Amino acid sequence: MRRVLGRDFGLRRFVVARALSRAGDAVFPIGLAAAMIQQDFGASDVGVVMGASLAPVVLLMPFGGVILDHFSARTPMVVADVVRAVFQGFLALLLLTGRPSLWQILVLSLGSGAAQAFFQPGVASMLRQLAPDRLRQSNATVRTVESVVSLAAPALAGVVIAVTDAAIVIVLDACTFAASAWLIARIRLKSSDPVEAPPKVWKELREGWDEFTARPWLWSVVSVFSLFGLVVFGPFDVLKAIVLIDRFGPSAYAWLISAFSLGAVIGGLLALWTAPVRPLRTGLLALLAFTPLPIVIGFDLSAALVAAAMVAGGAANAYWAVVWATSVQSHAPPHALSRIHAYDVIGSIGLMPAGRALTGAATALTGATTVLLISSAALLLGCTALLLVPSVRTLPAVQPPRERSDPAGPTADTQKARDT
Repeated sequence: MRRVLGRDFGLRRFVVARALSRAGDAVFPIGLAAAMIQQDFGASDVGVVMGASLAPVVLLMPFGGVILDHFSARTPMVVADVVRAVFQGFLALLLLTGRPSLWQILVLSLGSGAAQAFFQPGVASMLRQLAPDRLRQSNATVRTVESVVSLAAPALAGVVIAVTDAAIVIVLDACTFAASAWLIARIRLKSSDPVEAPPKVWKELREGWDEFTARPWLWSVVSVFSLFGLVVFGPFDVLKAIVLIDRFGPSAYAWLISAFSLGAVIGGLLALWTAPVRPLRTGLLALLAFTPLPIVIGFDLSAALVAAAMVAGGAANAYWAVVWATSVQSHAPPHALSRIHAYDVIGSIGLMPAGRALTGAATALTGATTVLLISSAALLLGCTALLLVPSVRTLPAVQPPRERSDPAGPTADTQKARDT
């Protein structure tokens, strides 16, 4: 990792900013779920709030991609972090001073999600500007460092919940957003010609969509992961909190989330040390190790077995995340990367709010165990289907320099030559 970062202070600041933000993201669901459960909100309420935090991301992220592609990505990202710090701080204040109404929690969650829509698309383009020749190593370093802090953060959340109030965890989340904003504001990017004309939003949205749909490997993976958001990760995010907190208590649940982060450290290091020739094929095979985790949580098994499954699932998820991010950044044209990343994120999480929001009703109808079994089966079937898609299975690790008709679609040079 040290060789990857070197003396590149901009990349170092970005890695630390992402690590702090990830630490906040890791503890926020724990603190929010515990705080809401402590104040007698039900599983359906928790699921609706978690879903609400993603809804504005899905709706607004294409516009965030346009803004971040058109102007410098740094300023909108800093503003977004400041806004999220304010919203999370106010939510913590409401929880600490009484029992807020569900609509108040929902409004603040919607506001934080809206700010995220103008932050997330810039992550890929920032990393490509900071480390264009070390994308895989930089992605793996970011993922590994995020996982290391995520390993400690849930344990810290468990201690905070045990000795004080669950809402203090949300205060810590607000602080991480503030620190991330300060660090990103200090990053110096290569100077570029100033952009004075406002973006032609609909034209640029359409151009970004054309770039996205021109790559079958890209839209096929995103389409399947959209379904995963509905039937795999959406229900899993809600039920892992509800089931494990009910079974083992909030503090033990925080430690189990730390086990998932430990696995993510392992997965990130594996991605740093390996360079698969066909990264998506290798990543999907690795992701299959996530399949047993919902099953293990669904049955009344010991905390040790749940922890082991968490480690395996975390490693699988982190490894896939690195190879996927690197593939998108390597094969997508730079001038449209934020928009492509926005469509990627939207597709991947687009149905997750519905998956989270419907989890309570599905659990009441069939039981938590059945819902989690369906999640595991869907993940297995989806990964198998993607491995059967030739453009996914054969996508190379790097863009062939002289190839003009590969599975990834038009090359970056061809795209730049177009009159966009």
